[in-house]
Amino acid sequence: MSVHDYHTEYEGQPLKHLSMDRLSCLLRHWAWADDARSRFERELQTFPDEHARAVAHSADRPLGAYYEWCAMLGAIGEGAVRDGLVYDPPLDAIREDLDAILPWLRACRKQLFEVPATPETHPTIADLHRDTATLNRLRRLHRAFGDAFRNEQVSREVDSLDH
Repeated sequence: MSVHDYHTEYEGQPLKHLSMDRLSCLLRHWAWADDARSRFERELQTFPDEHARAVAHSADRPLGAYYEWCAMLGAIGEGAVRDGLVYDPPLDAIREDLDAILPWLRACRKQLFEVPATPETHPTIADLHRDTATLNRLRRLHRAFGDAFRNEQVSREVDSLDH
């Protein structure tokens, strides 16, 4: 198959060119991100009032889930850029969000996987609760990746039944 035929065959369907193994890896990482997001969202909800959010700055456990979620989204986002998935539908819709937040996702991964010599400042639960713009952007990315990967998996399963 020539490059032109390949591009024509998969135009507008960037996930179609991925091997099943690569798609499985992306889905696995998304599932890990989904687990971390669920833990973070549950923990965020345990701080329902201003007093509790003010006290929460010393609680690192919810931040751990937050950093894990962001780190996983960062890994997925970098993989999506590397594989060219964010240049065509359906993931092109989140390209601007991904470009804007990828530096933060990388910082979160670093926070999660590198042990600093001294404690550094990090967002508090109260900060995260107030920062609806970032949380909404993270949620859009999360949803878009999950929908795209799961839809591609279902499409391939249906295609395999047809053959």
